[in-house]
Amino acid sequence: MATLLKVSELIGGGYGNGWFTNCKDRYRVFSSARNTKKSVDIMGFEPILKILSNQYRNVLFVRQNEVDNGSSTFPNLIQRLDQMQLLPYFQIRNTPREIIYKVTGQQILFKGFNNPTGQTSLKARHGVFTDVYFEEASELKSYEDFRKVDGSIRLGKKEAEEYGLTEKDLQLTLCMNPWNKEHWIYSTFFKGRLEDDPERMEREPFIDFEDPEFNLGFGKGLYLHKANYKINEFRSPEYDDGMMALKHQAPEIYLVEGLGCWGNSTEATYPELTDDLKLPRQEANRLRLSAMAIGIDFGISDGEGHTLKGKKQAEGYGSATTMQLCGLTADGCSLVCLDEYFWSNDGAIKPKTGPELQQELISTLKRWRDVDHAEQIGGFILPVYVDSADSGGFRQGLELEARRQGLFSVRFMPSTKIPIQSRVDFSRLLMAWGEFKVSEACPNLWREMKNARRGDDGRVRADWDDHATNANEYAWAPLRERIRRWKTFKSH
Repeated sequence: MATLLKVSELIGGGYGNGWFTNCKDRYRVFSSARNTKKSVDIMGFEPILKILSNQYRNVLFVRQNEVDNGSSTFPNLIQRLDQMQLLPYFQIRNTPREIIYKVTGQQILFKGFNNPTGQTSLKARHGVFTDVYFEEASELKSYEDFRKVDGSIRLGKKEAEEYGLTEKDLQLTLCMNPWNKEHWIYSTFFKGRLEDDPERMEREPFIDFEDPEFNLGFGKGLYLHKANYKINEFRSPEYDDGMMALKHQAPEIYLVEGLGCWGNSTEATYPELTDDLKLPRQEANRLRLSAMAIGIDFGISDGEGHTLKGKKQAEGYGSATTMQLCGLTADGCSLVCLDEYFWSNDGAIKPKTGPELQQELISTLKRWRDVDHAEQIGGFILPVYVDSADSGGFRQGLELEARRQGLFSVRFMPSTKIPIQSRVDFSRLLMAWGEFKVSEACPNLWREMKNARRGDDGRVRADWDDHATNANEYAWAPLRERIRRWKTFKSH
């Protein structure tokens, strides 16, 4: 009892209506602003208490990609167990990731939603799987795959009699930041039930909704919860100051990150990209930099490391081959887009071959090192991040061409696979604070960002005319840990 009292003090308020002891709905969706405790309370303390409340309950944690559990749900559960002084009672396994309650053998498993069929035949060692928690549910791309997992959480008559469980003990919980109103989660659960009310959401720490008769075919009940940053009574006064500054500086971003309203409300992908972020070439080159990196995109992927198929793959380098030089200012505040290489075979009288493009890219790298940015680059090894969808052929060709031209101060590596949503959100945040600068030497990057629009499929950025943008993101993503605002930015 002493432990439970301590946990109640750690949890704080704001989630009582939807807490599992008070809410028996099959579906619960917590869609909130940043820093709202939902990862700690709903994705942390609650599933542990569910395990302790009934010896036959078992819990499954799901993310879009299984590897992401290793940096989110798994360490989060371990931290909460430590806070509750319960670690001695649980066995922690890393391969595969699993947390086992030693007293009964109950399990907490961690899976990837990128392989939903692997979650439909789970068998618990003791009892049944009664609960699924979807962390970063905005990542979940397919309603159909969600339904497969939904249908796997069921209770047979024999199990119900043996374990004393009912359908009311089965629960699917989705936690998310509401980045995209076009997402199937909005249309399935929120539309017409709990819509945004910015004035009310500014006044109250949370708003919620319940429909006990809601039914998708596998069980009844829906609970919805939207919270702003004020729900977190443990936040620092500095956090409030930051939110007020964000409200003034970037109201569109504040609605999502501060209040928990649905994002993607404008057609433009980068509404914060204003003309005062463009710098003359000489002014950009005079900035003091602490780090530099280069990104290359050559049109064979969707920007997230997934290779294009069929006709799009056959077009290959024909879409565009682009290279971006990016720097971080010495104070760690501003990203500076310094220079670019851009070539498109579309409409070209004589399309360039892969070797020809490799030769031009390396020649451009030499010019950047020897002439245009010699002072910043100096004698350091310059990292070049090449589209990670490349199987190695193009990157190997670049390495050979670099040696042929006597360029040894570069290192070629696969690019980032950070989701485009995170890359766009972080770029917008920097733009809002005037910390994303674009040299006039990058006209194609500026054109693409100015023209970028939301995709018809709800993507934050339509997958067209975005090669310079992808290359720019490949360049700055490896520098992100050095960027001051990344320290408080929550990637998805």
